[in-house]
Amino acid sequence: MSSSALFRPTFTDLRAEIERRVAQNAPSDEIAALIDGFLAAGGDAPSPLVEYDGAVTWLFRSASAESVSVVGDVLGYDPATTRMARLPGCDLFYLTAQLPLDAQIAYAFAVDVPQVPVRDGGRWLERCVADPLNPRQMVETHPLRVASVLEMPGAVPSFDPDGSLDEAPVFAGAQVIWSAALHGWRRLWIYLPPQYDPETRRYPAIYFLDGEAYLLSARLPLMLDVLIEQDEIAPLVAVMVECEPARSRRSSSAALARFVADEAVPWIDARYATSSDPLDRIIGGAGTYGAQAVYTALHRPDMFGGLIAQSPGMQAPGRVAPLLARNRARGYGSPRCYVDVGRYEDAAAIETTQALCSMLVEGGAAVSYQDFAGGRGFSGWRVALPDALRFHFGSSALSDL
Repeated sequence: MSSSALFRPTFTDLRAEIERRVAQNAPSDEIAALIDGFLAAGGDAPSPLVEYDGAVTWLFRSASAESVSVVGDVLGYDPATTRMARLPGCDLFYLTAQLPLDAQIAYAFAVDVPQVPVRDGGRWLERCVADPLNPRQMVETHPLRVASVLEMPGAVPSFDPDGSLDEAPVFAGAQVIWSAALHGWRRLWIYLPPQYDPETRRYPAIYFLDGEAYLLSARLPLMLDVLIEQDEIAPLVAVMVECEPARSRRSSSAALARFVADEAVPWIDARYATSSDPLDRIIGGAGTYGAQAVYTALHRPDMFGGLIAQSPGMQAPGRVAPLLARNRARGYGSPRCYVDVGRYEDAAAIETTQALCSMLVEGGAAVSYQDFAGGRGFSGWRVALPDALRFHFGSSALSDL
């Protein structure tokens, strides 16, 4: 059982006891002491409360808040649909919902946000707060914030099982380069493997779009260190690419592909011992940037021989077949593709992702597909990511090249 899900006496008992004492006009400090004792029974992981059937109860204490909602993966981001109720006579808000027993989610509390502001662009999420009763946290981006993590009893553990943010991710360095394609400066966060030796070998490379999210949310450098140390993947160079500065307008797919293929890759190859063979170069991304990774790999087979697309949600997967046929006619082989989707995403997203995989397979691509127990977010993407890395850089993958 995961460390963040702890069984204990039910919340129903606490609720009934509080209601009984309020009816008897018990003093507020007596009720507060009752709540304190109930939470203390949870030990190091007092909240959320998880019951055997998958019922989850979130708790939040505030004497000043007028409304509190739980928002996050699987639950959704509409505060009106996940509003918590306040127990009578005390400062305790609660919400009980049913979750799959294998789910892993990131969530936060929206305090006094009665509805999502129109045209807010998600900035209201910056005002959400992590669960003070749950020590497990992760960083999320767009907007940058801290969220709490809940792993249900049957969930696959994440790569940082303690969930601590005290240890900062380690990477080789951050560089800033000018992009003519994007008309601005972009950051590149560069990871070098342990015992990196530019004199004796050339390393495969992977480029992750939305690099800040892979750096902070997935903690990619730590993940790579562990997988390489355990000989699960070959040593590699990872480049985490900043695609959009904060608050900027999104660049076109074509411009972003030009930036990565024609500017970032040559810049990296000129400074690091990376292989120039497209088969040794992978591009990856999640969500919108997963779709961008597919676009870039198929439009630039001269630069990328494989891709990682996490929950790409492509609207028109039918465009894939003509691109694969065009690339074959130009003498390029089909790419190696890892594709995943959260099984608790909406049905349309799952359907389009599976359609994309079918198109890739029909076009001759080698495809590894999986559905992970989560929604559209890095709480699930980071759990599936080691499988994607093993597919491209594991010993069996290298023997196929």
